[in-house]
Amino acid sequence: MQIEDLERFNPWWKTGHVKKGWLREYRRKTYFDIAKYLDRRQIILIWGLRRVGKSTLMFQIISDLLKKTIPKNVLYFSFDEIAFDLKDVLESYQKLILNRTFDEMREPVYVFLDEIQKIPDWENGLKTYYDLYPNIKFFASGSASVSLRKNSRESLAGRILDFLLKPLSFEEFLEMNGRDVKKIKEDPDIWKREMLPLFHRYLKYGMFPELANEDDEEFARKYILNNIIERIIYKDLPEEFEIKDVELLKNLIYLLGKNPGMIVNYREISKNLGKDQRTIANYFEYLEFGLLIRFVFNYRGSPMASLRKLKKVYLSTPNIAFAFDQDMNRVLPFLLENIIASETDAKFFYRNGFEIDFVYPENNELIAIEVKKIEKDIKQIKKFKEEFKGRVKKTMIIDIEKEGTVEDVEIIPAWKFLLFFGKNK
Repeated sequence: MQIEDLERFNPWWKTGHVKKGWLREYRRKTYFDIAKYLDRRQIILIWGLRRVGKSTLMFQIISDLLKKTIPKNVLYFSFDEIAFDLKDVLESYQKLILNRTFDEMREPVYVFLDEIQKIPDWENGLKTYYDLYPNIKFFASGSASVSLRKNSRESLAGRILDFLLKPLSFEEFLEMNGRDVKKIKEDPDIWKREMLPLFHRYLKYGMFPELANEDDEEFARKYILNNIIERIIYKDLPEEFEIKDVELLKNLIYLLGKNPGMIVNYREISKNLGKDQRTIANYFEYLEFGLLIRFVFNYRGSPMASLRKLKKVYLSTPNIAFAFDQDMNRVLPFLLENIIASETDAKFFYRNGFEIDFVYPENNELIAIEVKKIEKDIKQIKKFKEEFKGRVKKTMIIDIEKEGTVEDVEIIPAWKFLLFFGKNK
């Protein structure tokens, strides 16, 4: 490794500050969650979908650290494009930049490792350095789920704190667009006319930080397709797995983009796409690994029983569906259902002769949520309450803009629901 390989990622060694273009003034909730642990020994692991702002968050932390530490004591390195192993990077850093070993350092050293899942056996490599050098504070990020969470928990037990950085919540989107969310919450009804167009933009493509203030829909669509979907399908997943049919991955995500919330029927999908069921099931797992999709299971009274039953598949963000379908009138109900799934971290639906879109167990009680179809949904909710007598604590129907109460069922506009009941609540 040459000194230039390190210097390109660390301009603050010469300037004393992070490049302006690498930073964002707005700080997300996860930034403040992580800031509480900067003085802790544990490794900070930030993981999430591509382009949700993991690198930006790292640079914000680096910018703050540079106010109180020597710039050369802060190392950032991205493994996204350059094939070096962890030892190469850290040994070269000691030799070429610090001019001494970590053992000889009296001050803390801060090491930021971006897209760390690209390094083979990264968990054990990081564990070795963590155990040998207590003066190093490690930060790592990655864009894949199973490898980062399962392997890191096993190899780095007790040594790691992990943070999932999700796409922007509606509240974060509003704040990035200069809105005072606290003021809106005090009297939301007077903001309805302003909220609806903002909510539509958020639903289509506003869940990614770089698109939060974007007005050009065609640019947003290409950005999502090229920088997120195709990057994961053509680069990330083939690097992780021995994928022989990359086009099948794209066909599957295209299918889900047209039909978010579809019941998973491997036999039917394999018949339509001309592939065997095992291959289809494996490729769904790859898409889940890449954080492009998530499953919701048919509620059966216990988690284990539910896992054995029917399941639906949603996109990790409805913005992915927008990249595939320009007919918003057709796709809007699906996007609305998908946003509720992702924003509430829904794990269950209910289907047993009738269907409830989302079911949320809370102790021994249940919350039932339906999306969009008010008259039909009232009937479904009545059946659900009869089937689970005494256990249904709350029932809601989410609509684009309608509001009120019908037969004890609360009808609430989606934008208002996300402000008061979304994932940051």
